[in-house]
Amino acid sequence: MNDKELRVVQSHFRTFYQRRMPSVPALSQRELGFGWRKKVDFRHKAFASQRDFERFVLQDVPLYMSASTAYYRFPDKQPMLQKEFSGADLVFDLDTARSLDHDHKPLLCMGCLDDVHQQALRILDFLTDDFGLQGLLVFSGQKGFHIHVRSEAVWDLSKEARRQMAEYVAAEGLEAEAFFQKSADYSDSSERNVGVLQGPSAQSGGWAGKVYSVMKNAIEKSDAASLKAFGVSKKHRDDIAARPAELLAQLRQGRWSAFCLKPDVEALISAVKVVQTDKAVTFDLHRLLRIPESLHGGTGFVAKTLPKPDSFKLEDVIVFDVREKMTVIPRVPIQLGFLGEKYDLPKARFAEVPLPLGIYLVCQEKAFVP
Repeated sequence: MNDKELRVVQSHFRTFYQRRMPSVPALSQRELGFGWRKKVDFRHKAFASQRDFERFVLQDVPLYMSASTAYYRFPDKQPMLQKEFSGADLVFDLDTARSLDHDHKPLLCMGCLDDVHQQALRILDFLTDDFGLQGLLVFSGQKGFHIHVRSEAVWDLSKEARRQMAEYVAAEGLEAEAFFQKSADYSDSSERNVGVLQGPSAQSGGWAGKVYSVMKNAIEKSDAASLKAFGVSKKHRDDIAARPAELLAQLRQGRWSAFCLKPDVEALISAVKVVQTDKAVTFDLHRLLRIPESLHGGTGFVAKTLPKPDSFKLEDVIVFDVREKMTVIPRVPIQLGFLGEKYDLPKARFAEVPLPLGIYLVCQEKAFVP
């Protein structure tokens, strides 16, 4: 955006920050970074108090504000070793990737946001179920979500430990075949049930527990397509349809040979819906991440902490008054849906749109201010 557009956006951002200034936990121990033309134009900034931070924001009005996930004794010093690292929060970063499961929109695709929101919820489940941790879910402000774990239990985790956690949720290096044990007389070369195949049971935890849940769900629903994909033969699929309660009881005990001689482990893991995160963000101990409750200079949306993680709507992150209008001139033809309305804006024509949409288009450099 040009200087005029920058000043217009800054004016609206300043008005927002005069009403709602974000706060940074343990502010005096964080390194901060700020951007106007890009996400981080400079970093190694520190503030002794919230008041100093607020004074800077209202005077300089950055479009992007980030804080370190790490805690330092001297957060403004350089090089990094002089900061004296004392620990770091655990974070996960999920960005939207185009999905084939919905009608993708090139600009403001709610289908993509919904997809990545569901992935973020699965990360929260991993944290709770597998690691006993509670995470805060934060919309990134543009096309993804961040998850913050601010417990002392994670502050001393090494870079390698954090990498392993990110790989764990992505099922990287997972030896799922080890979930199954065969008795000495077991044979899967025919439909005859010879010996015992013991697998994940109702008592299993971690990934084995998730595999158990996937098979349990397929048996409960007599989902023939899923059962076939998981390696259940036609004969055993018919058995499941005829006596599901009996075979669910066998599954609870981990007796997989009662209904599945050749489990397709890859299909079972895939059905758990593996989550891919930006692993570099998780294991980088000196990463700067968007400050929750700050505005995103690429959209004008707020990087909002979701008090109810299961619920996410665009309305939740729009902070400017939709009743107020803004005049813009599109740089390109624009077609998009916004808050239930469809907009078809021709290139190089004056257009009057709701203020949050105008700011979004200017921040995206799809339109300019006349």
